[in-house]
Amino acid sequence: MGNLALGRKLWADTTCGQNATELYCFYSENTDLTCRQPKCDKCNAAYPHLAHLPSAMADSSFRFPRTWWQSAEDVHREKIQLDLEAEFYFTHLIVMFKSPRPAAMVLDRSQDFGKTWKPYKYFATNCSATFGLEDDVVKKGAICTSKYSSPFPCTGGEVIFKALSPPYDTENPYSA
Repeated sequence: MGNLALGRKLWADTTCGQNATELYCFYSENTDLTCRQPKCDKCNAAYPHLAHLPSAMADSSFRFPRTWWQSAEDVHREKIQLDLEAEFYFTHLIVMFKSPRPAAMVLDRSQDFGKTWKPYKYFATNCSATFGLEDDVVKKGAICTSKYSSPFPCTGGEVIFKALSPPYDTENPYSA
């Protein structure tokens, strides 16, 4: 068991500072679990000390907490792609966010090496309003969930997808 993204190509539609130095903003939390005012910093993909490239998405947030991928500022739709280069059975996917988690996202998969894509799971604060789908929080087994779409925590929030149902019911894939 391990991180299948390590050593593989990760793509993103945008990267902060890809064409020139730009600002990005990040949040931290108050003790009452509300987000503080954002702090901003510079990014530039051409300078390693200012770069937040897609390859950093595969870094361990525990071993390398100061590395992450950063989208360009003011991007409302982003596409990230990981090529596993072979067929795999995986048990779960964990995406950790430096910013508040997105209000909606779709996890797609390809079983023909990227020729076609199908939705694997939808995530949204309101599944019916965003995607016209039932929420698995209400109807077990639905393809959409609102479980991981709250903006809180302001940083370090996770979106967890369990691809294979284990024979036991666990909410924490770190313990599996």
